[in-house]
Amino acid sequence: MKFRFKNLYKNKVKHLILLVFLVGLVSCSSSAKRSASPFFLENVARFSGKFSVYISDKELVNNSIIESEDCESWQIQIELDKAYRESIKNIINRMFDNVEFTNRELNEDELASSDIIAQIIFKNHKANAIFNVKENIANYNVTIKTDLNVKSHIRSINNSVSSNKSWDKNLYLNCTANEGAYKSIQGSIENLMSEIHEKIYISLNSIKK
Repeated sequence: MKFRFKNLYKNKVKHLILLVFLVGLVSCSSSAKRSASPFFLENVARFSGKFSVYISDKELVNNSIIESEDCESWQIQIELDKAYRESIKNIINRMFDNVEFTNRELNEDELASSDIIAQIIFKNHKANAIFNVKENIANYNVTIKTDLNVKSHIRSINNSVSSNKSWDKNLYLNCTANEGAYKSIQGSIENLMSEIHEKIYISLNSIKK
């Protein structure tokens, strides 16, 4: 009788643990961040005159390398492209009184024959991330890069802009991987936008001299 009671007790405990795990997993899945959020700089420089902007239509994809089979690895899949573009457009629209977005790069002749002071070009953007878990310690590292070129009919300045953020923490059944990945990506986007603003400012002042 005691043996039966012990087995019954053990089975109930196992079922309870499994139920807690499944509830936690469902809750984690429903609250997980699936997309990055745009970031808007508080203060931006202002430029008068007409400008052109081209943002490559190639999607910014987060190329993730998962060096772990941990059950939380799926949580790091966060979409970047929309937040990246909205953040850039917000900077551009606030920096320039007169700006037009084009679907291609303008050549020197087109710039020379127009009243456009300069064209700002964003291309070759990419994001790379690594997620691994060792001894229950998760680490997420993400780098976002883009080429930022500023050119007039006289001069062209080519910049490469990048931002890196990392996060590490003990893993528990509480969505920490998703939270860490989201924070790292947001931090990387914020730093990238600050760098972009600074590069545009420096490049335009150099071209206008």
